Amino acid sequence: MKHKKIVLTLIILFFALILFAPKTFAGSLKLEDLKYDVDLNSDGTANVKETWVINIRDTNTLFKTFEMDSTKYSGITDVLVVETTGGKRKDFTQKKYWQYHVDKDCYYGLINKNRQFEIAWGVSEKRATRTFEISYTIKDAIKNYNDCSEFYWQFISTESEIPAKKVSGTINLPEAAVNKEDIRIWAHGPLNGNIFLESNTTVKFDVENLDENTMLEARVITPTSVFYENDNILEVNKLNTILAQEQKWADEANRERNLRNLIVIAIISIIIVLNIIGIVIAVFLSKKISTYKKILNETPIIKPTNPAKYFRDIPNENSTPAQAGFLYYFNNTGIDSNISQIISATFLDLCLKKYISFEVASDKKNDIIIILNPVNSINLPNDEKLIYDLLVKVISNNSQNSCTMKDFKKYCERHSSEFLKLCTNITKETKNICQANGNYDKALIINSSDWSAKGVGYIFLAILGFIPFLACVIPSIILAYYSFSLSSRLKTLTQKGTDEKECWTGLKNYMNDFSLLKEKEVPELVLWEKYLVYATAFGIADKVLKQLKVIYPQITDYNYMSTHGYAYLYWSFYGNMNGNFITHINTSVSGVYSSTHYSSGSGFGGGFSGGGGFGGGGGRNGRKINLK
Repeated sequence: MKHKKIVLTLIILFFALILFAPKTFAGSLKLEDLKYDVDLNSDGTANVKETWVINIRDTNTLFKTFEMDSTKYSGITDVLVVETTGGKRKDFTQKKYWQYHVDKDCYYGLINKNRQFEIAWGVSEKRATRTFEISYTIKDAIKNYNDCSEFYWQFISTESEIPAKKVSGTINLPEAAVNKEDIRIWAHGPLNGNIFLESNTTVKFDVENLDENTMLEARVITPTSVFYENDNILEVNKLNTILAQEQKWADEANRERNLRNLIVIAIISIIIVLNIIGIVIAVFLSKKISTYKKILNETPIIKPTNPAKYFRDIPNENSTPAQAGFLYYFNNTGIDSNISQIISATFLDLCLKKYISFEVASDKKNDIIIILNPVNSINLPNDEKLIYDLLVKVISNNSQNSCTMKDFKKYCERHSSEFLKLCTNITKETKNICQANGNYDKALIINSSDWSAKGVGYIFLAILGFIPFLACVIPSIILAYYSFSLSSRLKTLTQKGTDEKECWTGLKNYMNDFSLLKEKEVPELVLWEKYLVYATAFGIADKVLKQLKVIYPQITDYNYMSTHGYAYLYWSFYGNMNGNFITHINTSVSGVYSSTHYSSGSGFGGGFSGGGGFGGGGGRNGRKINLK
């Protein structure tokens, strides 16, 4: 039995190595890191510095070429190549004539016989990792139109011969635009790339694992005032044409992403169906899986101590919406899938704790005003402090000590990477707090993941071994069944967390159905402000508010509501929000969350699109093998 287990483990490892081996690049050259630093000048020129960290093998000469096109730029000058391996600078000697094999430690930048501008330098290397800096100036890199200025440059073309593990770039404008939203940015290439506006003067982009023959280009649109000295002027309006073109490419990229996701879901569904059939048969074959079965039998199932459908009291007065949501959604949809509701509920909780106040705009804008109160946030739990700090940052952009929900939405859409990072950090901090409170045990989840990984290994073994290892198929499926069963049993909260989750579920049911329960004593209306925080986190706030009108008729009394000092409940029924106060907050936050998860044609950053191909330059990276 012991030897059989060893053999089985070795087989699983063998197939795992084949399936999950890291991707390697073909050929003898590989760029470990490729960085572009581009300084755009007010006169329309661009100073470019490329930093290559490259693995070289049996190569005499490295080169890059640029397709000459006077409609996109007028030339390249001031070429310089230096080596900076190990932080030591070595200046290369400039040649004035073309060579197929460039002399070692020499370079040139000139028009080659194919009417391309070529930069080449001699390395004469058998095998090494070296760092080079290639600098040059692009003339007329900027076009000034009537309504905008455009920098559109193809850094790498589809003819590039060298793959890159990581490519990144920084594009610096000569001066800041008056409004950051007047700067539009796009990148075209692999759909896993990102481009974002770091400041009013800085654009950054990055992409990992760029294969050979894969294009990468960037496009930056600014007001014409940024390039006030530029003489490359075209008397046409171009902005709307550019926006329409980029939106089309962005839509195509989104369709491709969605198609890939559908294909993955379809494949997973097919695999699940096929393996369920095998598991049903394998369940009856327990002779060779007694060890796993014993472990499963000895692993307790954690259930609520006192199951109850309804629970009237708040289980833990100190719980933030994120902490309550983490328990409520655990092993269901998960807090990540409901993060917009958590953020909306946290707004309400911050209002109850008097860190912020709400008002409804008195005009016809139908918007909510968030006012920052002079309170020290040091006592806030970390998950709420993350959201409070974001509000402080949004409000700091205004001259007044407040902002509207539209201001919040606009800021987050302009800083999508910052907002997405916030969502991730909320989940992370909430897990840490729940673990510190004894509701969640990270070790249990890690153990669950280990068993799940074993189950996946057994499934792969069963599928791959269907013909050559037919005798292993059924035992593997049975082992996978027990592995996944153990994973499911261990993927749980602690007993304390399970009991509190049951209470939160009961409270949700109570809020959802309280108008039907016909209790003799109903909670005071002021308590419902606290209830509604969690109702928002659980996604039932609208239904609860409708029931409140029936149970508490005083809500419709303006004098009563305006004199009882409610933190936000007053605005839920008065002002010009037409009863949609909480709904407006939810809609604004969920709109931010949805928009930041897709690449956009708006030009405010995000994922790469797959269109383009018309930028100037088209830099091809290549090598010349040593033929001597």
